[in-house]
Amino acid sequence: MKWGLRSFGILDLLTFLIFIPSKINYLSSTFQFAFSMNAKVDAIWQVIVLFLFLSTAILLWVKPIIGLFFSFVLVPFRVVFAYLSLEVLSFAAYKFGFGVFISSSFSQINWFYILFTFEALRYLYSFYAYYKLSD
Repeated sequence: MKWGLRSFGILDLLTFLIFIPSKINYLSSTFQFAFSMNAKVDAIWQVIVLFLFLSTAILLWVKPIIGLFFSFVLVPFRVVFAYLSLEVLSFAAYKFGFGVFISSSFSQINWFYILFTFEALRYLYSFYAYYKLSD
């Protein structure tokens, strides 16, 4: 169970590392150019949420029960911002030259359902682990 939670921590760390450069760039561009206040607040929220991913990744390694609690808090943000744990596979597919296949509309819809299903399974396991650790 400990390694399962640590693997979730690694996935959260990879999510942070994949998305943070573009979100920091977006945040800085909202203050350099004429963006609405809503866009600025959205950019700030996305960066904050990504840093919560980083803290969850660290806590899942150090204090698993607190890390699971933070992970549960992040569920609505994962859904709203579409930060899924296995999104790293999409990133890897683009890096390894499968961009044309992944970019097709048929693949994107099916891939989203696959990622969403694995995310649901991840949280089922997380609830089980939380229950076991809190005993």
